Amino acid sequence: MTQASVLVVVPTTGGPLVLRGLTARPGMPTSAAFAVGDYRPLPWSGDYARLAAEGGPLSRLPGITAGPYELRLSGSFDAGRSWEVPVCLAHGLVARGFRLTPEPSEADLVVWATGAVDLDLAVLAADYALLDKIERSRDLMTEAARADLYVLLPSGPEAAQAERIFRALPRARPSAILPSASIPAALAALVRGTLPTVATAGRRRRAPPAVAAGLVIATALVAILMALDGHPTKERPEAPPALAEVDAVKARPATLPDGGAPPPGVEVEELVAPAGSSCRRVAFGADPPERRAVPSEASGRLRASRLASDLCGLAFRLVRPGARLAVDPALAAAALPPVRLPDGAQAYFLREGSRQNLVYVVQALSEAGVPSASDRLEHALRR
Repeated sequence: MTQASVLVVVPTTGGPLVLRGLTARPGMPTSAAFAVGDYRPLPWSGDYARLAAEGGPLSRLPGITAGPYELRLSGSFDAGRSWEVPVCLAHGLVARGFRLTPEPSEADLVVWATGAVDLDLAVLAADYALLDKIERSRDLMTEAARADLYVLLPSGPEAAQAERIFRALPRARPSAILPSASIPAALAALVRGTLPTVATAGRRRRAPPAVAAGLVIATALVAILMALDGHPTKERPEAPPALAEVDAVKARPATLPDGGAPPPGVEVEELVAPAGSSCRRVAFGADPPERRAVPSEASGRLRASRLASDLCGLAFRLVRPGARLAVDPALAAAALPPVRLPDGAQAYFLREGSRQNLVYVVQALSEAGVPSASDRLEHALRR
């Protein structure tokens, strides 16, 4: 049976990238990611090494060996975590015998996926700029119009509209929307759905030029009609401009003082290394941190925290059911990927090289993604 070829797309707001190679490299000290033609690891290569390390998130997928791996992409980008979902799916597909191809015209199937994952490979809900990424991917998807298209859309403010766009695309077979709860669930659905493709890999008849041209024209017409239709855009909530990473977590009920104003929707705590321990031990789970509430200094502003050597990070806990947490990208960039504490709070442990003066904003969003002024908190970290 011929291996099915898969084009794995890494959508970005600068345009889509594709995976060009994923190879086990036992001689490398650790897994690394590169842009094609460049010997220098990409800026987020260290995060990829942790993702693919023994005991890391990828080790939870059956059939995945610890590596190290060399990951090659068609281009480069500097930051963000939305590459994690497509890369995890690529690892799972390669482990199951699929062959990566960088050429849209040669693909039996296309995987268009975006999003970040947690330690257990759950897909994190966030505003991933889905509509912008889809628009920038249209030419690539048109080039692969005869391939089966599988899409993973994380939960977020644009997910419903993005799904409508994908379902409306004129393709040989309708786009398949994968489960977005976790990588294992998406991978299982993807493998089940591609069984007919695997059976006919290499024998698929390509579209004649006239049909291909018709698909291009139809795609353009769909884009024009969707642009003229004002209804979907009314359903799109506006995300707060300074907040990019939004993660849905369970909240405990709030208690309001009699006659008082509602408290902020987020509680902020310092995560401090206990006596005799260190932030390194705390960040890697060897010792539990001490949690100290950060008091309010004024309306919408918390008292500044001092960047002492024992301040390991910050924890954010929602106090209203159904709310979602939005964290300033400035803090996210200075911290390790967030982890969930036993009580549901999100912990951001500071990176060793990023302990600089910082002012960030954290905010609780309603279930519809709408912010409230009373739920916006400003907090400073000072040396």
